[in-house]
Amino acid sequence: MNQSHSPISIGHETESIEYKTTAHGKLPQNIWEPISAFSNMEGGYIVFGVQPDGTISGVGPNDRDGLMQEIVSYCQSTFNHRLYPEISTEGSAIKVYIPPAPASLRPIYSTSRGLPNGGRIRIGTVNAQLDDEWLRRFAIAANGGAELVTFTGDYRQYFDEKYITRYLDVVKKRRGNVYRDLSSEGVLKKLRALDLEERITMFGLLAFSTPYGLQELTSPTINIAVTQYAGQSKVNPSDVAEVSLDDKEFSGNTVSQFENALSLILTKLPIKSRIEQGGKRSEYLAIPEVAVRETLANAIAHRDYTTYQGRVQIDIYSDRIEFSNPGRSLIPLDQLENAYPQTRNPLLMSYLKDLGVTEHRGRGIRTIKASLRAAGLAEPLFTHHNDWFVATLYSSAFIKDDDQIWLQKFVPYKLNERQLKALVYLRHNQLGISNGEYRDINNMQHVGDDRRAKWELAKLVKLGLAIASQEKRYRRYAIRPE
Repeated sequence: MNQSHSPISIGHETESIEYKTTAHGKLPQNIWEPISAFSNMEGGYIVFGVQPDGTISGVGPNDRDGLMQEIVSYCQSTFNHRLYPEISTEGSAIKVYIPPAPASLRPIYSTSRGLPNGGRIRIGTVNAQLDDEWLRRFAIAANGGAELVTFTGDYRQYFDEKYITRYLDVVKKRRGNVYRDLSSEGVLKKLRALDLEERITMFGLLAFSTPYGLQELTSPTINIAVTQYAGQSKVNPSDVAEVSLDDKEFSGNTVSQFENALSLILTKLPIKSRIEQGGKRSEYLAIPEVAVRETLANAIAHRDYTTYQGRVQIDIYSDRIEFSNPGRSLIPLDQLENAYPQTRNPLLMSYLKDLGVTEHRGRGIRTIKASLRAAGLAEPLFTHHNDWFVATLYSSAFIKDDDQIWLQKFVPYKLNERQLKALVYLRHNQLGISNGEYRDINNMQHVGDDRRAKWELAKLVKLGLAIASQEKRYRRYAIRPE
């Protein structure tokens, strides 16, 4: 049996951890569901001997060896491909790591149940049944990915010669005239914008499409939408009928989408000013342009183009910008800054790198964080929302300059934006803050946010930055006087 990847901190189930109890060392009847789900997504842990609420019941010492052998046998005989779990013990519990299956083998499903009934995907803590959309996405990924999906039509009708010439000029400067002896069709085939039979590829459309070609041959959702809201949520409390301040969509190829969306976003950011040496006033964006640029480029480059069920969505609020793109990160969220770069769209990534839109060196996240840190802003937030990746950049617009300076003393504590916002609130409110008030000022409206708020407030107390008074639902937190 293999050593465990990392220790499991027993708490509630998550998108990568599921708890199971056993009766007399036997596998539960529905054990195929999390095995299939984890195999078809990013992998995950099944921990035997733990109740769903995190209470440890354990696996009896006389049952452990038999259970571990049964798990191995089950994984190698129940599914359409042999699976090789990694198993270890942790106290009286048995921890089983189900690795993600290669794209060429997905979907992993129970052969006795067939497709789609026997296949699962992991969405939050739910093992959801495969549907036609997911089967289509798996089929595309197994055949080389979305970039090489082909479409019928004359490329001259759907490609913009201006973007082809622009790219070849860049390639010529960087690599010499490598395509000198090739025809236009030969160049596009070499780039894989056309296949050998001159059919248009998805990559060709992403790179060189006219203002309408990409969306006409694929879907109207292969574009970018930018929406601006008046406050910190999508509902304006002073005018509930107001939908948004501005809402625009940008279509065409990805470079056109990027350039036009970026221009609009920059006009929507708050402008701040400061007095430099000599009394000269200078103006600057509340969120650094480099952070916005890198985050937008990442959303385009890493979007999952196998699905047409959503577009890249940019939501601009008074205190933050949220960048959402279909497709979860291929890298675990806690390793984004240090892991080797990975992408599901290598052709597009190389194309955008050549044009200077982004770079494939794994430095994008570090660049975003460094620029925000240098501006005195909170760390960005990277999360998964179902099958979406969401990057949130916070603005200092809602914090006065003197509060922003005051917050600098808390940088070593590595607090998140919600905790920093609470500290500013506590600085100006002697009565302190409750769990509900903490959620109100941070627009925390999802299931489980009360527990998240409780944990984050408790951390302020543990770090010695706040003190707690009263009990349970009456508990309040105040800033420590010193």
